[in-house]
Amino acid sequence: MIGHLAKIVITVFLLINANGCSTVSMKPENVNNVEVEVLEAFQGLVDASVALDASRYFAYFDKDKFTGLNADGKVWHSIRKLEELIEPGFSAVEKSISLEFFNVKVTVINPTTAILVNEFKQSMLLKNGKVVEQSGGGTQVWSRSESAWKLVSVSASNASH
Repeated sequence: MIGHLAKIVITVFLLINANGCSTVSMKPENVNNVEVEVLEAFQGLVDASVALDASRYFAYFDKDKFTGLNADGKVWHSIRKLEELIEPGFSAVEKSISLEFFNVKVTVINPTTAILVNEFKQSMLLKNGKVVEQSGGGTQVWSRSESAWKLVSVSASNASH
């Protein structure tokens, strides 16, 4: 039971990524603007995750267009499947001890699409008193809809130890 619960909790943090940039056919200042906006959205996602605020966390997802790939190789074809994983995971965590990102990059595809990749290391305290440490990587596809950046796809992987 604890192993399954730890996997759920770990998936929450696998879905977060960060910074860097490249593209063709956009002015450098426009690329920089997109990067700043996506990183601001990313920071909001991180803040919601650390605060264990599922409602705020899911505000960063495009609920109609979302699809993704879990670290265990299972595909999500709807946001509901991800919600069924994240919500109990947030409920099982007492607090995030640490969450670090490295080897990160944002690739700006066009004014409305960016891809974020990263590696991460995290530690969290579960409500049952167990400390869980995990590392891995992830990819996020961000799309600008109306006036906000939303996640349309995520994939995650666990690092081998």
